[in-house]
Formats: sequence, structure tokens, C-alpha cells
Amino acid sequence: MSEFRIPSHNKRYEKKAVNKLTLMALFFVVIIFMVMHYLNDLSHDQEKGSTTSYTYLPEAGQGVVYHKPGFSLSYVEQYELPEWVSYELTVDMMNKPKYNRDQDFNPDPEIKTGSGHYRDYKGSGYRRGHLVPSGDMAWDKEAMDATFLLSNVAPMRQEFNDGIWLELENNVRDWSRKYKDINVVTGPLFNGTTTTIGDNQILVPRYFYKAVFTMQDSVPMAIAFLFDQEMQSYSALGDYVVSIDSLEKLSGIDLFEGRYGNWDEEIKLERRSDIPDREWPFNERWYAQRLEQAAKR
Repeated sequence: MSEFRIPSHNKRYEKKAVNKLTLMALFFVVIIFMVMHYLNDLSHDQEKGSTTSYTYLPEAGQGVVYHKPGFSLSYVEQYELPEWVSYELTVDMMNKPKYNRDQDFNPDPEIKTGSGHYRDYKGSGYRRGHLVPSGDMAWDKEAMDATFLLSNVAPMRQEFNDGIWLELENNVRDWSRKYKDINVVTGPLFNGTTTTIGDNQILVPRYFYKAVFTMQDSVPMAIAFLFDQEMQSYSALGDYVVSIDSLEKLSGIDLFEGRYGNWDEEIKLERRSDIPDREWPFNERWYAQRLEQAAKR
């Protein structure tokens, strides 16, 4: 007859203790994994969020504001155009490796009322002119792709788009390197024209503006430009500098509200149109390049 033995209580407790320790170890492993996953997501969100600055956006006048990777815009359905695009440009962005364009122009699926279409531009005689240049967003693939959405373009004459407009874009990138951090607001003016193109009747603006703001050693600086794209030729870039105040009156948009520190400083700077060359230096190379290209046309 086999001997019957009562199991040892100590062995039973030891087994339970081992099982408990195993479960606790698994529990801590799961907790550590979840924390690491959360921190990774948080880091990714912060990195992605850093590509878009919503801190100093103009108020939406006629439009609806949409946030894109790297920039924001206020879209006006009546004209199938943004009244402004706004973004931050820093020297760190400019120093990052650049992505090559592999994107074509496409309608913007986020525009609730529907954006313009690339077919609207075919045979119109106008280029699809960037408001946020793809070159300003080339440091981030997603941001650069967003510049090719048709919510970020407007009908521009080729001579204007490839000429003085491009020269100004190049100078803006130079200023981002010089001042380390700038804010840019760009857009069309809706007054002065009734011409439209395409089935979506996209307005062809006669005037375009660009305004740039920076803060240097707690001192605010701003400059603004206004262009008539119907002009046949253009002189030096500095001839198109206008006061921020006059541009705000024409556009109905407060471009840099709250950026100047106090009301007196805002009034003083926004009424200036005689900007010293040392504050916003123009690159002669870009000017020479524009003249050379114009001579070839």
C-alpha cells in the first residue's frame, strides 16, 4: 500500500509566493511598457506640435481657420482662397535636411465647403502660386506636402510668381537665418478685382501682401510689402514696403496683435514705412537673379 502523505503547508505557501512574485513582476513589466509607450507618444506629439505655431495667429475676418502641419490659414469660401496664411520660421528649421518635392497640387479635403480644384487653373493663364512657400516647409515632409493643398495657393501671373514674389520669399528665408525666429503672414487682397477662374470661380486677386515680425533683444521689428501683380515690371524690392497700419486697413486684418509689448510701441512701429536697411537687409544676389530671369523672358 502506498503511503498517503498530507502536502506540506510550507511548499504550498512557497508555490503561492512564487506565483505572486511572478504576477507582480509581470504587472511591473506591463506598467513600465505602458509608461514608455506614453512617453514616446508624448515626445512624438510634442515634436509634431513643434512644427506648427498657433501662438500668434491673426483673427479670422471673413474666413474659417484651419491648422496644417507647420502653418495655419483662414479660408474664405466666397473666394475659394485664404485671407491669410501664418507661420513661424526659425533658423533651426532652415538648417534641417531638406525633403525633395514628390507631391502635386491637390484639393484640400479638410475644407468643409470644398476647396478649389487643380482643374480650375488649367488653361486659365495663371500659375498656382504658393502663399506658404514649399521651401519654407522643406524641413518637414508632412508640412511641405501641405503647402501643395489648393487651400494654400492663389492665381498668380507667371512673371509675378517667378519674379519679385520669389525674390521676397528668398529674402524671408535669409531673415529667418539672421534673426533666428520670425513670424510670417501672407495673403491676397480681395478688393480691386472681380475676375474668377474655373468651375469653382476662384477669385484672381490683383494685390498680394506679406508681413514679417521678429523680436530681437526684447525689441520688436516688423516689415510689410504690398504688390500689384498686374504690373508689367518691378523695381527694387524695397520700393514695395508699406506700413503695417496701412496694410491692416486695406485687409481688415490685425496682423500682429499683442506682439509689440505695449500700445504706444505698436502704433509707432506699425505706422513706419521707412525701414532702415540694416533692420531688414535685402540680398543683392536674389535681386540680380530676378533681373536675369526677367531678361530671358
